[in-house]
Amino acid sequence: MTHDELLADINEAIQYEEDKQVWKALRAVVELHKPSGIFCRGCGLIEEYNEPAQLLPCPTIQAIEKELL
Repeated sequence: MTHDELLADINEAIQYEEDKQVWKALRAVVELHKPSGIFCRGCGLIEEYNEPAQLLPCPTIQAIEKELL
């Protein structure tokens, strides 16, 4: 699933689910872990190179996708 597809699924849930705050919080986490090329911008940087450290999909996004399937 792409990052945009995951956000679309969450946005759809926000429209139809009763507990909108939980879905909005989840969306905020997913938005922080957006792609930058093949890396996750939300997982930190390799300081000496000032470049993203985690390849996509990062562990955070993997965990979210696993629980939503």
